[in-house]
Amino acid sequence: MIIKEDGTIEDTIEDMDAAHAGIGPGMKILAVNGRRFTPQVFRDALYEGKNTSQQLQLLIENTDYFRTFVLDYHGGEKYPHLVRDDSKPDTMTEIIRAH
Repeated sequence: MIIKEDGTIEDTIEDMDAAHAGIGPGMKILAVNGRRFTPQVFRDALYEGKNTSQQLQLLIENTDYFRTFVLDYHGGEKYPHLVRDDSKPDTMTEIIRAH
């Protein structure tokens, strides 16, 4: 998920746990594992989840509704990044060379 500082979800990544659970853009995380959401509380929960079997519990607001989502996620923090697909032309290198 890509999350703003206030807990608002900007985006979820297709075929990842949050998207499969039904979490989507515009929703807002209010609590993580029973604690009020802050970016640090969220990071701490992701870090702790790497070394335990504890599931990640997210209390999420979606318009006027509240729901707890339970994710069996233990991968820690991840950041979206580009990965080169060798089966396709390297257009990024061509763009960079042009400048």
